[in-house]
Amino acid sequence: MLKIIGLKLVVLVFVGYALSQTGGKTGTYDYKDSGIINEINIQEIEGNKLRVKLYASYEYEVNGNINVNVGEVKGIATLNGNMAVLLPEEMEDCEIALKFSGNKIIVKPKSESNCGFGLNVSASGTYTKTSNKPDFGDSDGDSNSDSTSTQNSNVERISFAKGKSSAVISGIILKGNEKTYLIGARAGQTIEIKITEGGRTDGGENNDAVFHIIAPDGSYPMGMAGEMAEFDTGWSGKLKKTGDYKIIVGTIESEKVNFKMSVSIQ
Repeated sequence: MLKIIGLKLVVLVFVGYALSQTGGKTGTYDYKDSGIINEINIQEIEGNKLRVKLYASYEYEVNGNINVNVGEVKGIATLNGNMAVLLPEEMEDCEIALKFSGNKIIVKPKSESNCGFGLNVSASGTYTKTSNKPDFGDSDGDSNSDSTSTQNSNVERISFAKGKSSAVISGIILKGNEKTYLIGARAGQTIEIKITEGGRTDGGENNDAVFHIIAPDGSYPMGMAGEMAEFDTGWSGKLKKTGDYKIIVGTIESEKVNFKMSVSIQ
């Protein structure tokens, strides 16, 4: 019995050593603690830089249902020895320190509230490498690739209030423009989205706000119409990927649409 236990310890030590040595800092790192389920993906690139994607979540139960508040940041960090600082894209005040130690990363944001995370979501912690292969949810490994352009400031993150699993968003859409909403979810959860005001219901020319969804891997959960993403005023489905989903809202014909949209995740 002692020999078997000793052998298991040797195997665990060897696996930990192999993960810390093979692939350098590149890989997937996890951190879990009391409802917190976080993941960091790291890829070493030229110029002593790191491509970083951090997904953080906080799970809690309400009336028997598991709800999740989430946050996701990504960007390029410059490595200085075993230290790096991530300044995420599109977040001027968010700053996250990364300290590498063997097969672990100690993560410490300067301010959690400046990183756009959901309620009780925290990126802080000591993450352990679980794989030498990072997963950025795209096919070409290009940190600048994206299925929908978000280079404008017309992007908002949806967060649920504590104890809630849904939210109502309102906005204005001008013809020829789109508005992008980000919401984090985990694989296996069901999302339901509905335009409650401003959506076409009678075939008329006005009140025609519609939306489509883009998954973290760039796929279209609602389907495709030819080579274009399918648009609708309501959709519900089980999600296959963990990460940030984009809800793209646009208008068909109206010059201007005031809309309301409900979003829930179970």
